[in-house]
Amino acid sequence: MTANKKLLIITGAGLAVGLAEALLYYNLGTNSDTNEDFKFGIPRGAELGKTLGIVLAMSVATALLSNGVEYLVNKQELQIA
Repeated sequence: MTANKKLLIITGAGLAVGLAEALLYYNLGTNSDTNEDFKFGIPRGAELGKTLGIVLAMSVATALLSNGVEYLVNKQELQIA
């Protein structure tokens, strides 16, 4: 598999998991001060954009870090063999 495909797969998976996690934290925060039943919601406008931007940036960083670690491990294996 090429490096570009790996980066896309890891970034996509990180984006999906990260967005789900961000939405959970958002809802925990918005529901923490009320005595009402838990209501699930999605942030709107600029707040949603900021959330998506942060999650995307962290997903790309995770993909790049993963690719770098894999490269170093493979390089180390070649030196041992």
